Amino acid sequence: MKRIAENIKKIRKSKGLSQRNMEDYGFDLRNYQRLEAGSHSPSLYTLHKLSIAFRVEISEFLK
Repeated sequence: MKRIAENIKKIRKSKGLSQRNMEDYGFDLRNYQRLEAGSHSPSLYTLHKLSIAFRVEISEFLK
């Protein structure tokens, strides 16, 4: 799970987005921060929303 969190953070930063920007994509800031910290496990639905926001395949989070 930690690897997924690290990949989410890495991809977000590569897109030039801040954690606060994720609110524009329908994410609650506090929950998003927990997601990147690895203390919250993302559901498939969350990974789908992230893939749309980042314009990447879901598999990018699992590498």
